[in-house]
Amino acid sequence: MAIVSARKFMDDVAQVRQVDISGMKRFFRRNLQRVGLGAAPVEVPRDVMDFIRSRNIRVILDVGANVGQFGETMRAKGYRGKIVSFEPISAVYRVLAAKAAADGNWQANNFALGAKAQRTTIHVSRLSVYSSILRSTDAATRFDDDAVVKRDETIEVRTLDDICPDLSEPTLLKIDTQGYEQQVLEGARRVLPGMAAVLMELPIIHLYEGNWQFHEAVAFMAGVGFVPAQIHPVNYHSADDVSLVEVDCLFRPRDERLDAGPN
Repeated sequence: MAIVSARKFMDDVAQVRQVDISGMKRFFRRNLQRVGLGAAPVEVPRDVMDFIRSRNIRVILDVGANVGQFGETMRAKGYRGKIVSFEPISAVYRVLAAKAAADGNWQANNFALGAKAQRTTIHVSRLSVYSSILRSTDAATRFDDDAVVKRDETIEVRTLDDICPDLSEPTLLKIDTQGYEQQVLEGARRVLPGMAAVLMELPIIHLYEGNWQFHEAVAFMAGVGFVPAQIHPVNYHSADDVSLVEVDCLFRPRDERLDAGPN
């Protein structure tokens, strides 16, 4: 068992000034562990709602809202701030709009976001959550039969830079656009630096043609000043239930207090 001298312990105490209660608990726990006393701390998993509370986020931009699943989840977890959702598929939008209208602090928009303003085609899948402006790969239907495309629909695309000129409140940008995430970000170059966080669904297995790879997404975000804060599994492959297909990655602005490299 390691022995810590009383002098060394008191020297450590003298260095601790004006700390909060949680800081004192961490300090004494570390010293108890040094001498073999006390159990190792149990880390409680953090989620997106914890991050939202920590940054006092007041606005969520919900890009690729589908019927509002993400917004409903945030409401169930206690988020009471503004939600602004974007869903281009007309039939899906009608369901979303009804939920938003009943909420009172939720705005629904019937268009997509991308790199430039245009009209384009979205490929609507049997299960609408798989619908994408990009064409699906063979891997998509191997993963889920409901990813098969049933019809096409012409939709409007705008850019986030054009519709969001001012970020006056701490804002989380959530993007779940089935492979179209990079295009959404390209159309948000001006407003991105003002975001408190960006949450994206990123691929491990490619379900859509031309989608970026996970490491390319992380590199892109690093280039605009963001680093990963949390990574959460979205789904596992039915043919290999210990292997991920997609993950949700929450990015935060780079913080020199946390992210400074080695001297």
